[in-house]
Amino acid sequence: MNTATYGAAAAASAATENTSTHALYRKISWRLIPLLFVCYIFNYLDRTNIGYAQLQMKADLGFGDAVFGLGAGVFFIGYALFEIPSNVMLARVGMRATLLRIMALWGLASAATLFVTTPTQFYVLRFLVGVFEAGFAPGVLFYLTLWFPAQQRARATALFFMAYGAAPIVAGPLAGLTMTYLDGALSLRGWQWLFVVEGLPCVLLGVLAYRWLDNRSEEAGWLTSQEKAQVRRDLAQEQAIGGGAPQSFGSALRNPQVWLLGFISFLVILGIYAMSFWQPTLLQSMGLSVLQIGFYSVVPAALGIAATLVVARHSDRTQERRWHFAVGAVLGAVGLSLTTLFMHSPWAAVACLSLSAMGVSSAFAVLWAVPASLLAKDAAAVGIALITTLGGTAGVVAPVMVGAIKSATGGFSLSLYILSGALVLAAALMVAAGPRRRVA
Repeated sequence: MNTATYGAAAAASAATENTSTHALYRKISWRLIPLLFVCYIFNYLDRTNIGYAQLQMKADLGFGDAVFGLGAGVFFIGYALFEIPSNVMLARVGMRATLLRIMALWGLASAATLFVTTPTQFYVLRFLVGVFEAGFAPGVLFYLTLWFPAQQRARATALFFMAYGAAPIVAGPLAGLTMTYLDGALSLRGWQWLFVVEGLPCVLLGVLAYRWLDNRSEEAGWLTSQEKAQVRRDLAQEQAIGGGAPQSFGSALRNPQVWLLGFISFLVILGIYAMSFWQPTLLQSMGLSVLQIGFYSVVPAALGIAATLVVARHSDRTQERRWHFAVGAVLGAVGLSLTTLFMHSPWAAVACLSLSAMGVSSAFAVLWAVPASLLAKDAAAVGIALITTLGGTAGVVAPVMVGAIKSATGGFSLSLYILSGALVLAAALMVAAGPRRRVA
């Protein structure tokens, strides 16, 4: 066989292998991601629904902005305290049992919020929802590392995190319709129905996840033996190439890059949760009704999804993470800052919030493709949980901070500038000190 013929044959073989690999991971994605996507939507709904519920709860229960801000913060205290223990347990018992436990308990606790009449009851239930939700997002991220090698992982992660962008598309209209048209049904207020409608389905989703998912590719009856072997081979090759990655829980905790990513995550999530919780109130201050607020909220979310898909695909193709993250974070900061100029124009404000959502959503998805490339499988569960725990503390700070500033100044402008600064700092840290090696 001459050189030209050999080269052509090798190229054809490589193309066939790439097609086969793409088909395999597309098959895995279609099996795993849709259910995890829906679960994440309900995760978002149950942690942020008080942002909509407060539009009626304030008048019914006499709660002020400070009570709601503290209630949102208490959620993340429970979440942060139990994040790492939940992921350690996940590594031992598997994803199926973990999702069943997490979703059933958080769904019941969230639904029970309909019985709240005092601030103390509100704080206790929000704390419990945080405890029970702990470990969900980092658990799924760890779970994806058991199925997808680095070259496929950013896309899989982005598909999962697109639920975070899709959730407001569901959350806004669902909250608006529920609180408007179920208000008074069975002698319950609209906000009470909201907790029922968004809490109880989580129990059913937990049962479905237990029956549908497999803990590892070796257990998947829907994969052929050849496909299982390829997944094992791809993941083993990744571990061999990344030989310098931390190999134990302790080394993951001692890795400065893990702590840096945790702080960067904190800065990004500061903006995400502040806007998730307070955006309905911001739009209400512009004179919109509950139903209008629900539908206006769809626009930033939809554009955020589109941006996430494009950026994640390009990041995977180029195997570059730092600048993809940084550009998105800066765009998010610009969008929030511009919002302060249009506080009396709902559509202009929504346009600026959409720019912010496009930047932050895409940056957040790219950020979560980084940790697994730094950590060996044994350390990934704890490393990812540590990063999400550090990031999750922003959930304690953001709602309380925005509520306090709003009470002191009567508006949102100062908060938006602070959140913009946090995003710019996150971009600068990623570019200056973030992981520099390309993903193998």
